[in-house]
Amino acid sequence: MSEKLLERVREVARLWGPSGREQRVHDALKAQIAPFVDEVRTDGFGNLLAVRKGREGGRRVLLSAHMDTPGAIALNVTDKGLIYLAPVGGLKVHHAVGQRVVWGSGAAGVLQYEHVEEPKDLSFRKLFCDIGAATKEEALERVSLGDMCTLAGTVEAWGDLVVGPGLDNRLGCAVLLEVAERLGSGPHTVIFAFTAQGEVAPRGAAVAAFGAEPDVAVLVDSAVSGDQPGVRQVATRLGGGPALRLKDSGFMAHHGLAAQIAAAAEAGGIPLQRCVSPTGSEGWTVTPVGPGVPTAVIDIPVRYPGTGGEMADLRDARAAAELLLHFLGLPLNLA
Repeated sequence: MSEKLLERVREVARLWGPSGREQRVHDALKAQIAPFVDEVRTDGFGNLLAVRKGREGGRRVLLSAHMDTPGAIALNVTDKGLIYLAPVGGLKVHHAVGQRVVWGSGAAGVLQYEHVEEPKDLSFRKLFCDIGAATKEEALERVSLGDMCTLAGTVEAWGDLVVGPGLDNRLGCAVLLEVAERLGSGPHTVIFAFTAQGEVAPRGAAVAAFGAEPDVAVLVDSAVSGDQPGVRQVATRLGGGPALRLKDSGFMAHHGLAAQIAAAAEAGGIPLQRCVSPTGSEGWTVTPVGPGVPTAVIDIPVRYPGTGGEMADLRDARAAAELLLHFLGLPLNLA
């Protein structure tokens, strides 16, 4: 196990940064990647772009990972100091009940729900956050309306496994940092994009692609693993390597680019899974940018995504970094 990669995952996963409030994550990633690139900038959407220049005649390659996590936003506060919420991104109410959260203000709380007769009656309208306040005024001193919370907790290492909140998609961010540090000089100009609001439209990757004008784009994301009970339509498993997403609800991988990624995996002796995902990705937003961008998505399998106990295999993340490094050494002729 790469201790450095583990520490990277822990460092970025602990950062507070729900969709639209990614500044703390942005600043931490900027400080970490700056020594390994030639240029760092922020676009008008809040995406962080870091450029490593290649040689003349090389391609422009966008490597992208969204840096936000799902959360909830404060809508109303009762006279007893309980905060009612709306979801931001992919936070599901059945995952949220009983979870501890942290607010942007630093306040801590626990998510609970009004009494319901049947589990099917549970909805976000009945979910609230208790921060230990006795009155509305006391609660509003610590949490303002419009403030956001995310699931709290730290990432633990269980052998090769990592467990905790925020792995989707801080794993992808850690992989991009690993690639940036190890890339060295290469034929292609690589634009590393840590994108905003990946959990909510998504929009950030499209804005990054518009500004980067890449010849090809590879998005690194996390996706539900097929070895999670009840997920029968996905064939991936933890420890089987990163997965090449061939299709999802709105995206089709570019055939030539997918073939080059598969060739890079074979040449490097890197295990590569294939998947068709029932959920979406940012791939569909990048493909039609400008004249069109050949796009691929590399998934890191995760069990129990969107919960406080997401589980992934660090070997899959490390293999994703190795795969990207081998891929960036290819001539990238997609004709």
